[in-house]
Parts: sequence; structure tokens; C-alpha cells
Amino acid sequence: MTIYERIRGLRISKGMTQDDLAHAMGYKDRSMITKIESGKVDISQSKIIEFAKALGTTPGYLMGWSKQKREFTVFVPSPDFVKMTKYMTQEDYENVVKAFERAYERMKELGESLDD
Repeated sequence: MTIYERIRGLRISKGMTQDDLAHAMGYKDRSMITKIESGKVDISQSKIIEFAKALGTTPGYLMGWSKQKREFTVFVPSPDFVKMTKYMTQEDYENVVKAFERAYERMKELGESLDD
């Protein structure tokens, strides 16, 4: 399965239209989503990360590096954090995600929640 097929499959499984995904990605209409899902347009690393966030998965899953469709834990980063992510490698990004996932699991083990 290609990245393009994964994007289309996740979009459909989440009940999103191409227009919905285009809006979430900041595109003016669905034409770019149509091109991406058909494999006519390559996607940059930063766009892969944005697609993963919009579709509730990881860049690794979209790329085919992971079979797990893990969803992101809700996290609203500061503007500075967002700016710095442009300079992160894929490995850096995955390590940050893993660190947050470990912290979340420890928090659950202690009986705490994000609402506390």
C-alpha cells in the first residue's frame, strides 16, 4: 500500500470528504487532495506530518514504516514548538511522539487524566 492509498483509506475511514481534508490541510479546494490520493503529486516531509495530524495517525504509518495506525494524543503546541518542528528529522519527530506517549502511559498508570 502506498502513502497515497493510506491517506485515502484513513480519510474514508474517518468519514471525511476530500473537501474536509482539504480544509484541514489549508488547501482552497479538494483538487490537491484528488491529485495526492491518485499519486500524481509528491508530498514533502512537512506535509506528511500535517496529513498525519489531520488524519489522527503517525507519519510512520503514512510512510509504511509502521503497521500501527496509532492516533495522536491531543496536544496543542506553542507557536515556537511548531516553528522548531520544521528543523526536526523524522527520527527526531518520532522520538518526541514516543516521549509523549510514554508520559501519557505513566500518567494513566498513576490514575491521572489530562482533565485533572
